[in-house]
Amino acid sequence: MFDLGSQHLQTSIMESGQKQASHDKDGTDLELEAKVKRVTDKLSECIHIVANEPSLGLFRIQEHVRKTLPQLAQTKVELSQIQQKVQGSCYDVDYAINAMHSFEESRRPLSNMETMLKSAIITKKHMNDKVTDR
Repeated sequence: MFDLGSQHLQTSIMESGQKQASHDKDGTDLELEAKVKRVTDKLSECIHIVANEPSLGLFRIQEHVRKTLPQLAQTKVELSQIQQKVQGSCYDVDYAINAMHSFEESRRPLSNMETMLKSAIITKKHMNDKVTDR
């Protein structure tokens, strides 16, 4: 068992000896500095993306609205004009329907007038016949 521990101790001493070779003159670990720099760069990039992503999304929305708003406004104007024309046509159709109902209601008085005119014509013929007979 003691041998196992001494092997472990020797291995860690050898590893530390290898690590000491990567130290700078000031005693700083260059590999550790490189790793820390990579981590801080990645973290900085991540924070930058997270901080700017909402504003980028809003920029895209603003860009989309700016491009489509004039066309949307023009379509709204056209739709309003079409709605006015359709509403006018509906009023015309309603007026025509009411006129047709009025014609149907006037059928009986017109029929009575026709009958009276025929009667007047016949009476006039009889009067003319009587005048010619004299």
